[in-house]
Amino acid sequence: METPRAPTGSTDRSVCEGRDVRPGERVLVVGQRTGVVRFRGKTNFAPGFWLGIELDMPSGKNDGSVSGVKYFSCLPKHGVFAPPSRVQRIHGSVDCLSELSSSRLNRPLSGIRRSFSTSSAIASQKETSRKSPVNRSRSNPHRRRWSTLSCSSGLAPTAGGGPGSTGGTTTYTTTSSGSDGSVRLHLGMQVLLSSANEMAQIRYVGMADFAPGLWLGLELRNAKGKNDGSVGGRRYFHCQAGHGVLVRPSRVSYRGINGARLVDENS
Repeated sequence: METPRAPTGSTDRSVCEGRDVRPGERVLVVGQRTGVVRFRGKTNFAPGFWLGIELDMPSGKNDGSVSGVKYFSCLPKHGVFAPPSRVQRIHGSVDCLSELSSSRLNRPLSGIRRSFSTSSAIASQKETSRKSPVNRSRSNPHRRRWSTLSCSSGLAPTAGGGPGSTGGTTTYTTTSSGSDGSVRLHLGMQVLLSSANEMAQIRYVGMADFAPGLWLGLELRNAKGKNDGSVGGRRYFHCQAGHGVLVRPSRVSYRGINGARLVDENS
């Protein structure tokens, strides 16, 4: 049963107010549901004039009866009562509900599409600007300087008891390889530990006793580490307590490049 409310006029030519609606006519209830008028008159459940509608879909409240009084017959959940002010007659043999709904929805959706297109264009321009090599070079003058220094240094990898080794363990200390000038992680390099968002200096590069694979020994600038350079009774490097940590190369980055791309475990 629909609660009476003030009449709401319709500007659409295909519908009109339900004051003159007769049983058998198709109507639009509360601007949402369609059905056929089966009852017109006064009721026992509320004063005033009421229309009983058999809805097309089971979105109603009864089967045509209220409080034991049957006003019309229909399937359960297909019946609903509403005052004439909440009902609109649908002209013609074809329902106009879909037309009304689409006309109301298309207006805000078109605005959304335009807004979405504009946002996409702005995002695309920002992405292009970010990826442009010209903009990168202008905003990062230090990066060009670092590239020049790395390419010109030509440092070779060290192993065994050389300057880059620790305790006889082979380390990977290449800063440039061949003519391509590709940078490699090496002792003394400043890197960013991603998990702590902390700058650190590489103090060890090599194998570890506690787990297989390649490991980096880092000395953090602040006491955000876990040790002093020793793990499990073995010392990999020296630093202050709480400033040392051993991590995989993938946990660090150098100039925005993940450390896993800057090592060669087969070298």
